[in-house]
Amino acid sequence: MAAPAAAISGGETAAPGEFPWAVRVEPAGCGGSLIHPQLVLTAQHCVDEQPGDSFTVVSGSVDLEDPRRTVTRSTAIIGGTAWWDGPDWAVIKLEKPLKLPTLRLAAKPRQLEKFTVVGWGRQKWEAPQERFLRKVELPYLPDEQCFDDPWWADHPEYPRAMICGKSVDQKSHCGGDSGGPAMHRLPNGTWEQIGIVSSGSDCDWDIGEEPRPNYTDVAYFSRDIQLAARRLLAGHH
Repeated sequence: MAAPAAAISGGETAAPGEFPWAVRVEPAGCGGSLIHPQLVLTAQHCVDEQPGDSFTVVSGSVDLEDPRRTVTRSTAIIGGTAWWDGPDWAVIKLEKPLKLPTLRLAAKPRQLEKFTVVGWGRQKWEAPQERFLRKVELPYLPDEQCFDDPWWADHPEYPRAMICGKSVDQKSHCGGDSGGPAMHRLPNGTWEQIGIVSSGSDCDWDIGEEPRPNYTDVAYFSRDIQLAARRLLAGHH
């Protein structure tokens, strides 16, 4: 399997307030999304085997060095098990609610043509991670085109649990983008999270890499994510 993902390559800087639910999870160096005033959705591989109270979440600004940014401690985490086989999601509970808009989660599969990914990750292999939030729009790649290698026949759960994008013109997520949201816009203008940045792209363009970025399928794990959210809010870890 490809190495866990890092930052946005080939995208552009996000405008202040454009994605107010986008947060940074430290010291993991990952992204996340605010799905409830007190809950952040991220990738399990970002928080794996770490205590639930060992993270801080930076929010409220596209600039990670903005003096007006908010830094909030985590108190507990519930995540997917065996994340390397597909359930690469985790919900982080914060010590207090944030006064920011939250991101709606997809509860059913969507007919996609393209989607938007945001993060503070690198723009290319071995570059530093970014100070300002970036965004990139990628074409959706159907499973039969993404998971066409015979190896996947022996791992049927992984394709079902993932959404694929297609990297075009060196556009992709990259190192440091893991855990951030892949989103699409509903006809009424509302953003909805359809994926979590998981793997499939190292942005090592010097070797001619043309990756197939992979995202945890939020709709596929919707029930598990909602159950984890309810448990955390009820104080059950």
